Amino acid sequence: MEAVATASKTGASGTRVLLVAPPAEGGLASHVISLLAALHRDGYPVAAACEAGGRIAEAASERLLPLYDVTCRAGGGPSRVALRALRLAKAIGDFRPHVVHAHSFAASTTAAIASTVARSAKLVLTIHNYPPGTETMASPKTGHRWALAFSVGRAHRIIAVSDALRRDLLVTYPEVAGKCMTIHNGVDTQAPLARTANEIRSEIGLPPTGLLVGMVARLAPQKGIGEFIRATAIAGQTWPAAGFVLAGDGPLMPEAQALCEELGLQRRLHLLGHVDWARELIGVLDILVVASLTEGSSVVALEAMALGKPVVATSVGGVPEVVADGQTGLLVEAGNPQALAGAIVELLADPERARQMGERGRQRAAAQFDLADMIERTKAVYADLAREQMEAGGG
Repeated sequence: MEAVATASKTGASGTRVLLVAPPAEGGLASHVISLLAALHRDGYPVAAACEAGGRIAEAASERLLPLYDVTCRAGGGPSRVALRALRLAKAIGDFRPHVVHAHSFAASTTAAIASTVARSAKLVLTIHNYPPGTETMASPKTGHRWALAFSVGRAHRIIAVSDALRRDLLVTYPEVAGKCMTIHNGVDTQAPLARTANEIRSEIGLPPTGLLVGMVARLAPQKGIGEFIRATAIAGQTWPAAGFVLAGDGPLMPEAQALCEELGLQRRLHLLGHVDWARELIGVLDILVVASLTEGSSVVALEAMALGKPVVATSVGGVPEVVADGQTGLLVEAGNPQALAGAIVELLADPERARQMGERGRQRAAAQFDLADMIERTKAVYADLAREQMEAGGG
């Protein structure tokens, strides 16, 4: 199988890494792209196996890295999953990686099956979230349970992006404790913003000043889209001068539009759809909201903290490991628009407290969630596996 692009760089480490990912657009995509870019920068021979045309594929193409068109979507039935695994096995045979690093459940299942055919590489899985439709690792769906059990059983290392995910995984699969660790998501806390606040506000259609509350998320059921929209309506009654934005696209866009019309929010809440300048948008917000019903961690909350913004979030999954309640933001129960609105209004009414939370968030992000630390810890996992392979005579 030929790669779309090739690269001759062999790198000082010598450890060849194939990143396998789904067609993601949110925090997972940002995580994989950051890892890909850092490995390339540091001289690793690195390639990507993902669906062509997405953000991850574009990042690989921009760097002239080997790119294998392998679809890793959920569902499709056993025959389709087997076909995807066969394509990935061919990619592994072509690139000959020492490490295959899969992200998401679909990619992990594909990589685990492919590794039974292409046995030369060590398999690393990163768990970013809970199985679809659940808040624990014990999915009620037989197919999900089989896929997860098979994947973690085949893996040589398992990385969870939060302690909550790792704990929940070990409740169901205690036998993987020795090869499972937490490496929190990281963000570049020093990266400058590419666009000014006035440019962003002008593009949205907002005046250059005024309080702004926003949420940046894929419009999917687990993200609490309806809860945020209802919270906007409630908070707006108390604070009518505030503006609200929701950035992101996904299957719930029609429902979001209908709910906005039902609640009469057409002028108060701006539905932006997908934006390429999400980080710049976060930079102009006064408060970022994470309304998720389930969440392994929250990259967008980390981005907000790195930019000095207070966060109002639901206390689910690994979010409390990111947002320190009462210090860098406020945590509320999930599925409760009234509580979400109350926390938003609480910070709108006390801008000095919100400013202090934002500053503490900036310090917390730099100290505990810097991208460089995430990269170094991941590279250490690769180094351990490469050393094991060498000791075993695997070259």
